[in-house]
Amino acid sequence: MTSTDPIPRRASDRPPAPPPPSPRTLTRLLAVIAGILVVAALKWSAPVTLPLTVAVFLIMLAQPLQEALERRVARWLAVVVTTLVVLLGAGVVASGFVLSLGRLAERGPEVMERLDALGGRAFAWARERGLPAPGAPAAPGQTAEQVAERALPLVGRLVAGAATTLERLGLIAAFFLLGLLEVRDFERKVVQRLRRRHGDTIVDNVQEIGQRVRRYLGALTLTCLVSGVVTGLFCWAMGLDAPFTWGLVAFLLNYVPTIGPFVAVVPPSLYALLQFSDPGRAALVFAGVGAIQFVVGNFIDPKIEGKALSLSPVVVLVAIIFWGWVWGVFGALLAVPITVALVVIADQFPGTRWFASLLVAADEEVTEE
Repeated sequence: MTSTDPIPRRASDRPPAPPPPSPRTLTRLLAVIAGILVVAALKWSAPVTLPLTVAVFLIMLAQPLQEALERRVARWLAVVVTTLVVLLGAGVVASGFVLSLGRLAERGPEVMERLDALGGRAFAWARERGLPAPGAPAAPGQTAEQVAERALPLVGRLVAGAATTLERLGLIAAFFLLGLLEVRDFERKVVQRLRRRHGDTIVDNVQEIGQRVRRYLGALTLTCLVSGVVTGLFCWAMGLDAPFTWGLVAFLLNYVPTIGPFVAVVPPSLYALLQFSDPGRAALVFAGVGAIQFVVGNFIDPKIEGKALSLSPVVVLVAIIFWGWVWGVFGALLAVPITVALVVIADQFPGTRWFASLLVAADEEVTEE
């Protein structure tokens, strides 16, 4: 053996092998990987999973009415009446929205003239101070055909978006109707199987989850309805065009706590600035709608919904961004109900109760005594 040959090490001189990861670490890593895969699957399957999720929440809201009707009439008749009530409500909302849009379209030329005048004054103010003025007039010699050619892609995107929305609404209606027909049998089968295999504990937890999510969704819908009706009546009293539209906007945006009420103030206030020549009247609309949202959010909302599932504002913002990224606008509207459902589910099991505690506000308790 030459001096350059390495000296062989004995087995006792070798560094010990690193210990294998603990089962708990492996479980957590698998949970993270599974969560990533689930999110990717939800985003990829949005054309189906989004309408299905909306239909499930609608079934939760309509189930008390269906159960009350089933105690008085046949089951099939209860399903038909419940479906008709939901469709009637959706029809009223859609009709009011269409009529409001027609009213806005009638005032469109006048509003556009005021918008052009307002933009011209703003651009003039910016040019006087040497600031860049975006939105400069179109290049001279631009024909109507050129303008139409530039607008065609936007029109195409709007048509495609409308077609996608109608398709998803059709799927929601189909899932909702079939779900109402099957929900009782499905619940009975699940309860029987769980009781046979795991006893009454899981059955009680599943039933409690459904009751608490349904109770929260009902309270949230009532709060949104109060906000929408009062906002619409105030806009009507102020003489603002399409008050039903502004009430509907407030109704939908209040499904997003903390952020939605602030956003609901902006559309009617901006339109009031364009409709009325008096800035003071527009400021009054801004103050009035803002006061309504403040009162509803700080006094009426806690009375109706209670504080048991008050989410942290940071959690609300993250949920809106996350579900908006996954499912778009509908995902942003469903973000809080989905998060509340996750909190309720996690709170029912000791192993995941810590997760529920992270999502609620710091001064709230998750588990009901």
